[in-house]
Amino acid sequence: MMEIWKPDLIYKADLTLGEGARWHAEWQKFLFIDIKGKLIGTCNPLNGKLVIQKTTKMPGMLAPAADGKLLVALQGEIALLDFETGKTQSLIKFKEDEENRSNDGACDALGRLWVGTMHVNARHHAGNLYCYNGKLVKKIKNTSVSNGICWSPDNRTLYYIDSFLYHIKAFDYDLTTGNISNERVVVEIPGPNMLADGMCIDNEGMLWVAMWGGSCVNRYNPHNGTCIGKIEVNAPHVTSCAFGGELMNQLLITTAKEGLNEEELKKYPHSGSLFLVKLNVTGLPAVPYKPHL
Repeated sequence: MMEIWKPDLIYKADLTLGEGARWHAEWQKFLFIDIKGKLIGTCNPLNGKLVIQKTTKMPGMLAPAADGKLLVALQGEIALLDFETGKTQSLIKFKEDEENRSNDGACDALGRLWVGTMHVNARHHAGNLYCYNGKLVKKIKNTSVSNGICWSPDNRTLYYIDSFLYHIKAFDYDLTTGNISNERVVVEIPGPNMLADGMCIDNEGMLWVAMWGGSCVNRYNPHNGTCIGKIEVNAPHVTSCAFGGELMNQLLITTAKEGLNEEELKKYPHSGSLFLVKLNVTGLPAVPYKPHL
């Protein structure tokens, strides 16, 4: 039997392309971004208070880092951001088309960054998936819309979404080396009007996937491919999700206004907002980035 949840509107954020949900355990706050709005924000789940920092380039993802900083994948580069001042320190530049930008990513259990790139107009096969540990290594070439990435609780499986493929892939993962192998499809996504976007995993090993065009976050069992739960969101373009909160049983959900016409925006006025739902399962906080030099 499929479980159904309804989230609360935590903040009418009015984000153009809200994305990048993460839980910052040290700050006890959720992180999020607006890619097209060029901003990074924090959200306090206790009171819904937002703090915003503008960026000069489009951010694609972010992760906690040391010394109160955030690791941010921007258009053209990976950088460290001082959230208080907004100053960035470039770590490395992508050697890609100038019209490519970074998109979703996450750090593995050892703090290596995995991040994808894509064309700003979502041109097919224009991006790549990288692992960054002091140098950029291409792990999957010719991706289209590189999105959700997460690891099983035992760190032996990597799950990955390229949205235009309409499925979720799994790879055997060697945490020591960062090598991936044994590529396979574990979940099929019914297209073409719904795309798998951001993704996180709970402590039971089930995948929570934001569905662009689907007005929901789906909970999938990657062992048999079935959808076993759904969070119904009052916005069509659901973009990312992350476990957080004091007990790690809250899920922050980001949404977007982009891609909706005037009539759709009137019908779904909470598009671009942040939602929060309390669940009967828990997740893990985002792993901080750790330099491997």
